[in-house]
Amino acid sequence: MDSQRDGVGSLTGIGYGHLVSTTPGAFVTRREWLVLPVEGERPERGWEDRRVECPACGRALTLRVSSLARARRRQKVLRWASVAWLAVAVLCGLSMAFAGGGLLLLVQFGLVLGLTLAFTLYMRLGVEDGVSVRWPTLTRMRGHMLRWPPGTPRRWQP
Repeated sequence: MDSQRDGVGSLTGIGYGHLVSTTPGAFVTRREWLVLPVEGERPERGWEDRRVECPACGRALTLRVSSLARARRRQKVLRWASVAWLAVAVLCGLSMAFAGGGLLLLVQFGLVLGLTLAFTLYMRLGVEDGVSVRWPTLTRMRGHMLRWPPGTPRRWQP
């Protein structure tokens, strides 16, 4: 695959961000991030843990950087899983015309589950770059987050 098409190259594109400010609004809360790159190239094989220190607050983070092959393989799995769950949802939607009684409830559950998982996996695919947070865990990052640098084109943008 072309690295332009799948968005994964020999260098990581995604960086780690430090939350600079939060501005609450009537409908939308605006957050500003200082996005810093993950230094260095990807490992040849497997993955490598990298310890980085946030220059804004001094907090240490451990990021796991996957090799190019591993990151592409993960994108491929996410893409196929999203398509598979979408196919389950379509099949459940089509079979609703023939289902009756208690089976209808099961088919409707399959439709909702298929659509939810297909959407979730598709959105996860948009941020998959082969970089993940190891320590602190995702729930304890306290003002830090993996972020795309400003101006990075997204797959849903022209």
